[in-house]
Amino acid sequence: MKTEAQIGRDKGIAQAVNHAVSKCPDWSAKAKAFLGDYIKTHKEFMAEDVILASKGVVPAPPDPRAWGGAFASAARSGILERVGYAPIKNPKAHCRPAPVWRVK
Repeated sequence: MKTEAQIGRDKGIAQAVNHAVSKCPDWSAKAKAFLGDYIKTHKEFMAEDVILASKGVVPAPPDPRAWGGAFASAARSGILERVGYAPIKNPKAHCRPAPVWRVK
């Protein structure tokens, strides 16, 4: 059974993905395909690494949290696992911790 926090997380991700798809109908497919290619050459990383690498390849979504949908899908499929947390490198994030992902 999901906690209230998990339900809120999932609703937020869905809202961000839906907004991205409303601006670019194939955004979700492009993001998932890019992530699939990225993990062929990177075994451990943070979402911000993928987002930075995707510039010019995947259209930037209105809210970068839309990428959560691609990561959640890969995790549910058993492709990725969260192995810890590290500070975000983006100065605007003020070193907030975010998941570190590893290819299974």
